[in-house]
Amino acid sequence: MATKKSKTKQWFSIVAPKIFDEIDLGRTTAAEPNYLIGRKITANAMNVIEGYDKYYVKLFFKISAVDGSKALTEFNGSELMREYISRMVLRRVKRIDLVQDLATKDGVKVRVKSIAVASKKMSTDTKLDLAAMMREYMQERVEASTFDDFVSDLLNEEIKMDVLQHARKIYPVRHFEIRKVEVKLASSEAKPQ
Repeated sequence: MATKKSKTKQWFSIVAPKIFDEIDLGRTTAAEPNYLIGRKITANAMNVIEGYDKYYVKLFFKISAVDGSKALTEFNGSELMREYISRMVLRRVKRIDLVQDLATKDGVKVRVKSIAVASKKMSTDTKLDLAAMMREYMQERVEASTFDDFVSDLLNEEIKMDVLQHARKIYPVRHFEIRKVEVKLASSEAKPQ
């Protein structure tokens, strides 16, 4: 029987997008460079943005191109760790979950899942008012910003603080977090307008 000759694999370093200062995310191997395209990488935000206060955020990247021995990535989403959310949502608290499909100014489509936690019981009308305010604010904020601006506002908690400030005018909300962001149509796939 003839034996199949295997190709030697090459090492590629995985590089974060420009909004993350193109830091090194790690290394991987592949027999051909085009085998890397589409691979997904998970990294802790604490390591990527070098902030120890972001230990509970996972960032997702997708390899979009290969340049020599560098695998270039694009941001593919973020998610809060389950333990962090379960610590926020204790017994006898009201939880408001919101899921929205939105598009940024530069045509990137994202699914944003957010959560608000109030420490006391609230009426259904108040809960609906809070959900409507959160929905309207998130839609205006995402549609008015580019994808890179949205990601940087997400990570530096500017959106979180603005929503909390608006929500506390309606009812005393203890926590607000964007628990998950999924990129549905990436910037490389978006059609120019």
